[in-house]
Amino acid sequence: MFRHWNVAQNMTVVVKKELYYFWPFGLAASLAGVVFIDRSQPKAAYKSMKTTMHVMQDNKTKIWVFPEGTRNKKINQFLPFKKGAFAIAVAAQVPIIPVVYSPYYFINDNKYIFAKGHIIMQCLEPVSTKGLTENDIPALIEIVREKMFTTFKELRKEVLNSLPVDYPYSIEC
Repeated sequence: MFRHWNVAQNMTVVVKKELYYFWPFGLAASLAGVVFIDRSQPKAAYKSMKTTMHVMQDNKTKIWVFPEGTRNKKINQFLPFKKGAFAIAVAAQVPIIPVVYSPYYFINDNKYIFAKGHIIMQCLEPVSTKGLTENDIPALIEIVREKMFTTFKELRKEVLNSLPVDYPYSIEC
């Protein structure tokens, strides 16, 4: 994500509040304009997102959100998507630009190893929110999720097929 930060221009990212206390990352992220939300308090999180929406509209800022709300450790499925980012996009009537990353196959959570590897990132066509209302959000989430998962499966196949046969971690598809 940070490699593409300068290309996107005028962008911020939404992260969980706990990352603020991970120094020095938290300080640097705060100075860079990262939005921290408290996921344990939905009303406060929504208020932060709503404030972010106004900044987005007034300053033409893009918001980078991970719809699952966390890093997914599975390489064969998505976690459920959170509703907040979609609600903000619909309220602001701005398009959603889905960005899909191939699996993080090089992270071994059992052994706490973060090995060398590569990720393929693909941007999909924007999904319009023009004319949508709060009632349309569940269907919008499903449409975006399906498009992203279809692409994710293609990227997963491409990445895993390029791994050497003696790759040290067991990969289950």
